[in-house]
Amino acid sequence: MKRLLKNAVLTAGVLALGLQAEAQITVAPENDPNFKLKFIGRTNLDFGTYLNRNDIGTYKEYKGGHVDNAVLVNDTRLGFVATKDKWEGKVEVCFATKAISFRDVTMKYSFNDHSKVTFGNQFMPYGIKLTGINYKFTEDPSVDYTFCPSRKIGVNYLYTTDGFNLSTGLYTNGDVDSKAYNQGFNAALQLIWRPVYDETTVFHVGGAFLYTDKGSSSKLSFKGIVPASMEQTTLIQTGELDAPNCERYEVQALFIHTKLLLEAHFLGASVNTEKTSSFNGFWGQVSYQIIGEQQKYNKVTGLPTTSAPGTLEVLGRFDYLNLDDFGKQTDFELGLNYIINKHFNVKLNYVMATGKDRPANAEPKYYKLDEDRTLHLIQTRLQFSF
Repeated sequence: MKRLLKNAVLTAGVLALGLQAEAQITVAPENDPNFKLKFIGRTNLDFGTYLNRNDIGTYKEYKGGHVDNAVLVNDTRLGFVATKDKWEGKVEVCFATKAISFRDVTMKYSFNDHSKVTFGNQFMPYGIKLTGINYKFTEDPSVDYTFCPSRKIGVNYLYTTDGFNLSTGLYTNGDVDSKAYNQGFNAALQLIWRPVYDETTVFHVGGAFLYTDKGSSSKLSFKGIVPASMEQTTLIQTGELDAPNCERYEVQALFIHTKLLLEAHFLGASVNTEKTSSFNGFWGQVSYQIIGEQQKYNKVTGLPTTSAPGTLEVLGRFDYLNLDDFGKQTDFELGLNYIINKHFNVKLNYVMATGKDRPANAEPKYYKLDEDRTLHLIQTRLQFSF
């Protein structure tokens, strides 16, 4: 009850702040017009329910709990962005599941309209984590979750034009909440080429490479989870791998023409254990606007963004994850999004996720090893942001 009350108060506070006029959210002192301070925030109200709960087991059930459905306010964020001349600072704090933690903590310097350097706790140029609140579905693809690391402390250089992006960086293997010793490091490079880029049509192809030296204070493992916000149900996983480093790669393509969006990503990792192990996966999605005129695209991130207010779109997504001897996972998802206005949107998702071909000694133990495990669930999200 206390947790529910805390979430309700916090959500009400975020909504109240966001519903103020834009002039009140952005502060620009009269004596320094080049300095601006903008408050930012978001909160998600999620509901999810299993359709075949009696056929599945979860870690919570294995430990004595039982989850049929859930209503959550589990990702509320508040922060600010301060700009002055060519400098920009950003701090974002997350309030979730009894914990408060930092997300983006960055300082950015723009050399000109095309190039910038960013220092601090940030996502690396690999996968689609940079999408942020602009996800088409309630959760990112399970393949992207498997291979794409969380934010890391480091420095990134980005050069972008209408025709291409180049992003590269060097990072520790820890974040703002990690201890500072023996973290290892990450080196990342991403290239995106846009042969077509105009008001109605975008076509790009790209690739990325990420090298990780894990150091002695971090672990290296991969797992496939059900793309659901109410709990992270693991279907397949490698467990901790005895490897000093790994190389990750990504190949992607995106096409937008007016109402239609097509997007595909192939990701993988090569892990240097006693024998080299290779894991890979593919995901693709399609979006079509039933009501609306144009899919949105951000050339800086190379990713689609939230559609214009009043848009109603239908979506489909497919994921395939191959963890070699540790099992395989497939996900099929359908979605319906309505963009109420620039602050509010609502999402409805159906998810079917299947794990199979796990080894006899695999974790988690609750999984029935002699059969495939398929989960069906429906989830909705009301998201508010400013």
